[in-house]
Amino acid sequence: MKKEEKAKFIEWMNKELMSAQALVLADYRGLTVAQITDLRNRCREAGVEFKVVKNTLMRMAVEGTPMAAIKEVLVGPTAMAWHHEDPGMAARILVDFAKERENEALELKAGAITGRLLSAMEVKNVLATLPNREELLSKLAGLMEAGPGKLHRTICAGPAKLARLLYALKEQREEKSA
Repeated sequence: MKKEEKAKFIEWMNKELMSAQALVLADYRGLTVAQITDLRNRCREAGVEFKVVKNTLMRMAVEGTPMAAIKEVLVGPTAMAWHHEDPGMAARILVDFAKERENEALELKAGAITGRLLSAMEVKNVLATLPNREELLSKLAGLMEAGPGKLHRTICAGPAKLARLLYALKEQREEKSA
């Protein structure tokens, strides 16, 4: 890469990381070209950016971004994945890919979310389990509906209890008179 190309890449990467919700780092040693191509295709289909970059260029690119915390884990071959809207999408793709038996060589290194460095375990157990936007919206709609629904059931419960009580009293009196 020429000096001008490196400068353009650093500028582009800096802008990407400024708008990324979260970043996931992985060690891809041991994967075949076919496996990496498969991973790239999965990322592309999900709208996840996936890059293998030089650590020295990345150290320069993360300067001044919310992902600057990753500098300390930029050692050895590093692949990066990020999504601009869903913070958990890249983590879900990489974790699911690594779970497959033939892709065990993919090893998560770390992650970052808004200035905080995440360990590989946090990426697997927290970031990858975050619900996506649609799931969050449906949960919010359910919570918003639950309040009025519960209020309605509470208001209706009083007259319904009174009606059941009167019916039981009527039945009891009918049994006594019979």
